[in-house]
Amino acid sequence: MFNWSTILPQPNNNYLGSKISLYFLVILACMFTFRGCVHYFAPDGGSGIIAGIPLETYPEGAVQTIITAFGNYGKYHLVEAVLAWMIIFRWRVLIPIFLLYFAVSQFLGIILVTVKPLPVIPPGQIQAYVLFPLTVLAFLLSVKQAK
Repeated sequence: MFNWSTILPQPNNNYLGSKISLYFLVILACMFTFRGCVHYFAPDGGSGIIAGIPLETYPEGAVQTIITAFGNYGKYHLVEAVLAWMIIFRWRVLIPIFLLYFAVSQFLGIILVTVKPLPVIPPGQIQAYVLFPLTVLAFLLSVKQAK
């Protein structure tokens, strides 16, 4: 018989870092949830309606590839959302490592769009430039023990 306790450890909300980092993670979790739903469930994956990619200028096969790629991106956002919500409600002790993961993810995204620029500037690219320093700050606050 399958036992969830072998995968999901006991709750540990013994988080000693700043509450600001916790609240920042709540904002990120909301963002992941929204982004994931749009990219995964929107008919164009958000590629046209949000990112502004002129899909009508591409051949049909390319359009489907773009839409599927955006849907795949949404899949990862939904996984991030689930993990973030689980950390918020059950394992707050993991806030620092999740914020570090997200900071690295944003940094790699900035490098990616610098080396391989997109034909348009989607909202996620602008957000990366804002979220990277904020996430680094939230991470630093999360590892500093609150008084």
